[in-house]
Amino acid sequence: MERAEAICRRLVAIGSVPAMLDLADMRERAGDLAGAEELARRATRTGRPEALLYTARKRREAGSVQEAEAWARQAADAGGRDALLYLAELRTEAGDTPGAEALLRRAADAGHADKVKNLPAIAAKWRYGLDPDGTPTLPWH
Repeated sequence: MERAEAICRRLVAIGSVPAMLDLADMRERAGDLAGAEELARRATRTGRPEALLYTARKRREAGSVQEAEAWARQAADAGGRDALLYLAELRTEAGDTPGAEALLRRAADAGHADKVKNLPAIAAKWRYGLDPDGTPTLPWH
């Protein structure tokens, strides 16, 4: 673990956002919450979608779904396709199926057509995926 952390520190020194997030996780597991938060903040300041989504997930873990959604929206706006799926999950949990469907259509348009069926609330409606026009695909007979 020490070697992994040393490698991450070197990568962080040259600005690697994934390394910042990995090191933040390592710091959190080691009990250094202040260090973990500082690394996450530093990664978030880059505006990279994966850093914004990381912060969204951490806010959700902390119990702040509203803040998680705000960070995830920033990640989606920054081009994060995974953020669209995460937002759809949050909308589904909030009982907003139409909102989740709209986000999943955006995710499908952004290249995640294979993943839009992963949410239980959507799986029954989109069992066979979506056609290019956005309508649910009918089963083959």
